[in-house]
Amino acid sequence: MATYRKNRGSVENTVRNYLRSNMNAYSMLKSGAANISKLSRDIRREHADLSISSIRYSLNKIMAEPSGNKSDLSKVDRLIAQSKITLQDKITVLTANSPARVNYISATYLTDSVVYIVDETKEGRHLNEPEIVAERDVSLLHIFSSRDIEKVPGFVMRITERLFSAGINILQLISCANETIIVVRKSDGIKAYEALVG
Repeated sequence: MATYRKNRGSVENTVRNYLRSNMNAYSMLKSGAANISKLSRDIRREHADLSISSIRYSLNKIMAEPSGNKSDLSKVDRLIAQSKITLQDKITVLTANSPARVNYISATYLTDSVVYIVDETKEGRHLNEPEIVAERDVSLLHIFSSRDIEKVPGFVMRITERLFSAGINILQLISCANETIIVVRKSDGIKAYEALVG
């Protein structure tokens, strides 16, 4: 009997470690949206010594555990669904060694530089200056949310999880109050938009 419990605990620890390294799988599990059979098979592929039934038991146990003070991910998903999300092309990211006189959507002041996100249709004169590095071929996702996101932890985490799950690299992320700005490669723009509104 003691050996059985030890094995079960060992399986559960392995499953928990897998979920820690796969945040999206954990989020889906806790929100009740995970396909337990598929997730069990995914874990089994990495841990062939575990039985599918033991993995499923551990997943169901973890899914049923109260989240305590952790954010309710279904509420976070509802906040994302209620947000106004726009996709904008003709964006350039400018990096200057010192503040520049430029019309910008967003400015981030770093220790040794300033990063500006600009609309190419409104700001073309600084795009070819030698002291300013311009990164073109990017798109901007602008997320306008209700003020409720300030009270619910996990909003930005959930957005980055969705983009990570879609295989999208975030180039810039700025979040302030109820606005979130994300810059991605232009080739990823539509895919990123669909990952957030889907």
